[in-house]
Amino acid sequence: MERQYMTLGYYSGFDKLFKPTFEVMDYLKTPVWGDTKQVRELVKEKIISSENDLEGLADYLRDQNILHLTGQLIKGITMDRAMRERTHIEIPLREDEKRFGMAWTTIHKLEATKGRLRRTVKLPIGVFEEGTPIMDILRGLPTAFPLFDIDLALTDGVNKMLLVRREDILSDMASQQQLQA
Repeated sequence: MERQYMTLGYYSGFDKLFKPTFEVMDYLKTPVWGDTKQVRELVKEKIISSENDLEGLADYLRDQNILHLTGQLIKGITMDRAMRERTHIEIPLREDEKRFGMAWTTIHKLEATKGRLRRTVKLPIGVFEEGTPIMDILRGLPTAFPLFDIDLALTDGVNKMLLVRREDILSDMASQQQLQA
């Protein structure tokens, strides 16, 4: 079985000669499937409605076993922005990530000056006094969210951590299935 992915980016744009280009890549910018010719063939065969039909292409990639059944195909520009952004979550969250996303976003919206709280706040993970560094609050997240790599989120960015986590979960599921077979 070929490798499956949980999140892929669909890049559409133009090359140096202003010819349209279409590619599906993972978060590391590794081409996974297709090129402009293959995408246009899918449009001709009416498998997808247009060259920018994300939903149709996602369904096709699921049928081809490239994208996991619960996987997401997002715009390439969204994927690029997500990889550059370190603190704000740019990618669509999955069900198991929504509580973490809400906590991460809430902490980053707290009133702070020079990275320290401006007033005392009470959060589900504890009470934090005025002057507490935001980084200390973020480092307290592993107790509430042990399945998320907070250190990776702090060093490489929260979006990259979520993407890596998704792919790790998928590879763990695949290896468990191979052991059972």
